[in-house]
Amino acid sequence: MGVIKELLLLPLAPVRGTVWVVEQVAEEADRQLYDPAAIRRQLAELEMDHESGRLSDEERDQEEAVLLERLTIARERELERSEWGGR
Repeated sequence: MGVIKELLLLPLAPVRGTVWVVEQVAEEADRQLYDPAAIRRQLAELEMDHESGRLSDEERDQEEAVLLERLTIARERELERSEWGGR
């Protein structure tokens, strides 16, 4: 039955391949977006931009809030992975 199924699904192979590639790209983008080290670097750059006058207090506060929210989510995800035995 497996051979018949594969033959019937063969015309969909390009679509399945495209879907797989899109899923891989989305997963990598998500990993980068919620990488704690990258977020900390961005926070440091944000502070340097503020100190140099490139960002106002308000702009820094707004961007900092977004980065801190991402960092919170990243830490929650790490905690979930460690509770589930890593993944």
